[in-house]
Order: sequence, then C-alpha cells, then structure tokens
Amino acid sequence: MNLITKIPFLLFLLMNLTSYGSYASSSLERSDGTKIEYYLEMASHSGASDTLFVFFQGSDCNSVKHNDLIKQLSQATLQSADLLLIEKAGINSSLPYVVNAERADCPRFYIQNDSIQQRAKDANVVVSKVLEDNAYKNVIALGGSEGAVVAALFAADYRMVNGVVMLNGGGQWFLDDVIHNIKSTTPESELNSVLEGFKGFASHILKSEPFDIEVSHHGYIWWESALTIDQKEILSRVNVPVLVIQGGRDTSVSVDAVGTLIEDLHNLDKGNIELITIPEMDHGLSDPAGLKMVEDIAKYISEWLKAV
Repeated sequence: MNLITKIPFLLFLLMNLTSYGSYASSSLERSDGTKIEYYLEMASHSGASDTLFVFFQGSDCNSVKHNDLIKQLSQATLQSADLLLIEKAGINSSLPYVVNAERADCPRFYIQNDSIQQRAKDANVVVSKVLEDNAYKNVIALGGSEGAVVAALFAADYRMVNGVVMLNGGGQWFLDDVIHNIKSTTPESELNSVLEGFKGFASHILKSEPFDIEVSHHGYIWWESALTIDQKEILSRVNVPVLVIQGGRDTSVSVDAVGTLIEDLHNLDKGNIELITIPEMDHGLSDPAGLKMVEDIAKYISEWLKAV
C-alpha cells in the first residue's frame, strides 16, 4: 500500500537562464555540484515589485513549475507580488505532472536525497541570490502540506522572510498526523493491522542507520526527516508574523493536533502566530463540492498581510 495515497523539502554563478512562458527558469549549484532549479515570475504590472512570494509545494513527486494552483493562489492574493518557485532535489520541469501518486518515472536522485531540511537549505541558496538581484521590501514564505513545514523551517533557520503562511501543515509531529489519516480513511476491519504496520515501519526508520528504501516515492532521508521534525520547536524560533490556515475537513493531518500546537505556542508567548480554520476545506484546499477555495484562502491571506 502506498502510504502517501493514504496520508495524502556552494553557491555558484547564475547559469542557464531561459524562458518558460512567463517564468524565468534558472539554476544554481550546490556545493556537491548538483543543480537547484528555480523559476521567478515577475508580476504583470509596471515597475518593480516590492514583494516576493516564495511558494513551497507539498510532498508529491512533481515539478513545482507545473503546479497551477500555486500560481492562481499567488495572483489572487497579491497580483503585484513576484513569485519564486524552487524545485526539489533531482526534479526539473521536464518531469510531466502526474496527479496519481503512483508513477514509474520519479527520479532516483530525488528519492534518495529529498528532505525537508534539504529543501530549506536550497531555498536559502536561491533566495539569497534572488535578493542580491532584486530589492524586495517584503519576502513572504508560503507552503501547503509538507511545503508549509519547509516554509516555517526556512524562516526559522535563515531569517530572511517577513512573514510565513502555512496551509494544512499539520501538528507538532508527523507521526500523529499519519495516525489520524489512517484512522480517518481505513476500514474498521483493516485499521489495527494498518496502524501497527505503519508504527512498525516508523520505528524501524528511527532505530536504523540509513539504508536503501523507497516508500511512496521517498527514501530513508525523507522519512527520517519527516518523523523527527518538531514543528513546535521550529515555530518557537520564528519571530516574524505567521498565519496558519487549516481545513476543517482535512483527513491528511489532524485538525485537533494543529489546534493543540498553536495553543502550546501561544502558551510560550508566541503571539506572532495566528490560526484560521476553514471548516469546509479539505487537505487539497477544496470545498465539499470539489471546488478549489482559492478566492477564500487568498482573502484571508490578503487581510492578514494588510494587518501585519
């Protein structure tokens, strides 16, 4: 069983500048010589933008360039903002977009090297370069699902953003969210065996030295990263305004765990973090009719940006 279908992240010169529609596609090199692919879309208005949205996608094996929802949400939120998208390790725009989580062409390098920490490190490299070339007054990190965690970690570790928006990012621990998902989506007759199976898998990851594995298009590095990251610790280190938007119909992460996380942070005097729950929204940002709630989400983010 593919667990992700059940549950629904040194600097060299800029190179290979080409045009992909309205995006400028570029790459930078990591210290090991591998490339970080990224895309910068300038807002369609006269004059230079003073705001940069850095958008992080979720955990799927797809090129971020082909994620139309990100572009729609960015434009609906603030049309005058430039948009920066960063590929995961081993992925570029030549990878076709596939909705089904099962695919045979997921790059091996991605499976072996992708992690939440790696995505935050790559963002540091790319955003540093983009800020050298553009005088942005505001940099806002946004992300959905795993991308929300990446956005928060990037803000905590590198301190170059003015705000963070997290969409359906889950509670303090990934394991709790997976257990919530299993309980929400598994028939009663299979529940105990699926729960024990995943708990055993998670325990094996945490107790083992790195080994070759692929589960749901992710390798050991990703699983170890996801299972050990503490979102409360991360957000306790973020001092810029944070907006957490959580769907009430989300079966991929625990709505209760998200509420507990924010309450715990408020008890730590983290008054910079605000939670908005949208009761009718699911993990894919859709309403009960299956329609994407882009305008609703954009309105909340826009009002929050004006307030902070």
